[in-house]
Amino acid sequence: MIFLGLTAAEKDMEVSRYCIEHGCSKVFMISPARFRVSLTVDHEWIGYPQHIEYVNFYHMMRDVDRSSLIVINECLRTQNRYALEYNCIRNFLLQTSHQLIFQRLPLIDTWADFAILFDFDTRSRWKRELVDGHLEDVCVDVRRDLTPMFHPIEVSASPRTHALYEVERERLFSELGLRDPHTLPRNLHLVGGKTKLLRVDEMQQYVGRNNRFNLSNLCTYRETESRSGLRIVFEWCHNFIDFADFLACTGQIDIDVLTTDMKVDCWYLQRYQGWAGRIRDAYATLHG
Repeated sequence: MIFLGLTAAEKDMEVSRYCIEHGCSKVFMISPARFRVSLTVDHEWIGYPQHIEYVNFYHMMRDVDRSSLIVINECLRTQNRYALEYNCIRNFLLQTSHQLIFQRLPLIDTWADFAILFDFDTRSRWKRELVDGHLEDVCVDVRRDLTPMFHPIEVSASPRTHALYEVERERLFSELGLRDPHTLPRNLHLVGGKTKLLRVDEMQQYVGRNNRFNLSNLCTYRETESRSGLRIVFEWCHNFIDFADFLACTGQIDIDVLTTDMKVDCWYLQRYQGWAGRIRDAYATLHG
């Protein structure tokens, strides 16, 4: 079964309930350390992606049997449906008929990402077919709709900053060559950092790519592992998976975002609003 949007306490409750109802004698949880859940039932935790290491892989292949429950927790980590990490999990799942899949959001970027969770719950019986035609073959519990809502806090950049932005844009474009074109927005987005400093409130908490301005009330997206709480976006991270991790750590749905009037900030805001729209559409599809 696939559960979307459960809290840690709810995940623990579902595992306990499942073990009682199905008489599972062994529980294995595969989870990134950042999202590890303390379960009431006795269990073995295997880190993701450490489960692909020989010592862990062969241990699982040896010890998982028909009475085992495999808990797959927040393991939607890459959009490659055929990644080694996913293939190893599929091998474990073939050893048993008991699995619970916990995920905060139904996708990383596009609806096609849900096929990975679908593969886990069906043990890849229809791995090469489109997931849309087989949704009736899985049970999805959408406990709550966690579609993020973005609220821009507009900050006007000075004419000098706009001029610096144009100079930097021309420099980056001239040096781009065959490199990833996303190098441009990733770097241009940093130009507005000093402008956003003017709107930083010392009573608020912020999140950014790095803390190059040494703000005591700002942490990076990776640091939210141990520093949760509501935060204002000082600057966007470029990859959706990193932002999804941030949301999972903080539990935020409504997100305030410092946004300058430079084109790259407008581009990022529209990009993330489009992402939120795809998440909303995925929920609508799952609700039927």
